[in-house]
Amino acid sequence: MRDFSHTFLARLTQIDYARAIAFVAFDRETGEMMGAVRLHADANHETGEYAILLRSDLKGLGLGWSLMRMMIEWAKVEGLRVIEGQVLRENATMLDMCRQLGFSIRNDPHDPDLRVVTLPVAEFSDMALLPA
Repeated sequence: MRDFSHTFLARLTQIDYARAIAFVAFDRETGEMMGAVRLHADANHETGEYAILLRSDLKGLGLGWSLMRMMIEWAKVEGLRVIEGQVLRENATMLDMCRQLGFSIRNDPHDPDLRVVTLPVAEFSDMALLPA
């Protein structure tokens, strides 16, 4: 996506805070969206599924790390036990970041092009590696 419509941005930020959170990064000068991470908890508030979106021109600058750490810290404070997500097999950068943050990675049994990443939230260290 080259541009984010007002409707799309509203959908990212208007959420049910009892079960979900979104952290959105905006450029202070232009007001443009730079990236976002969302986490939706299950009905038992034990497991959350995340999704992250970054502008292509900002990948590799540490924004993804910041968003992921905020999301994980929120999950920890909220008492979630596990965070899960799906990552494309060829997205080596995201898989490496997940690995460094402490996520385990396994093949998706339903789709060979996906990897399932899982983080036991209690095991996340506040000292998780910073972007290289």
